[in-house]
Amino acid sequence: YLASNGNSIRHAGILQLRRRLRSGLTAELTYTYSKSIDDAALGGAGALVAQNWLNLSAERGLSNFDQRHVLQYTMQYTTGMGLRGGSLLSGWRAKAFKEWTASTVVRAATGTPLNPTYPGIVQGTGLPGSIRPDYTGASLYDAPSGLNLNPAAFSAPAPGQWGNAGRNTITGPPQFSLNASAQRTFRLNDRFSATLQISSVNPLNHPTFPSWVTLVSSAQFGLPSGASAMRSVQTSLRVTF
Repeated sequence: YLASNGNSIRHAGILQLRRRLRSGLTAELTYTYSKSIDDAALGGAGALVAQNWLNLSAERGLSNFDQRHVLQYTMQYTTGMGLRGGSLLSGWRAKAFKEWTASTVVRAATGTPLNPTYPGIVQGTGLPGSIRPDYTGASLYDAPSGLNLNPAAFSAPAPGQWGNAGRNTITGPPQFSLNASAQRTFRLNDRFSATLQISSVNPLNHPTFPSWVTLVSSAQFGLPSGASAMRSVQTSLRVTF
């Protein structure tokens, strides 16, 4: 049966530090501390299926999008503005230095919750796919060398039984992203202008991992399930007339 009785709650506190535009520079630093709990995560395709329909309270846990700490920094700087920014420059130095606009967005955050899974099906139920394992009580993050999660923290549930591990009880790897761009418009004459833009995703080529492998029976349990995109740089030139 289907029931529309999902419940969610989120609390958050935000601290913001902002520099107003001065001498071509504006910036903003934002820190968010939050916690979100629900029993039916949004964003899934089709109906959301509880592990055990007779125990819906077991589905209550951290939301899929929950991130306890999020720090974000945005900055934009335009050259040749203000006395200290070089507004009095002239000649070839002014032509080379003025009117460039550079911007960047840096975001660092804790990982999102992950669900421990076990490839078993309880007979007599309509639940397809995996179920959750049993939690043994061992420290999940006291992992052996080379792993990020402790395989001894989970075990296979008894045959015909549901696992007692909670939903979204694993915290995924920390997240980091940095994007940057620079552009300038060149006035060729009264009719023509050209805009040069250089943009980069992950210019530091810093590796981040979106998730761990959380399938308890897998030999890859506790290892990264993939990596973020490598550095990419794109240059474009647009002529307007």
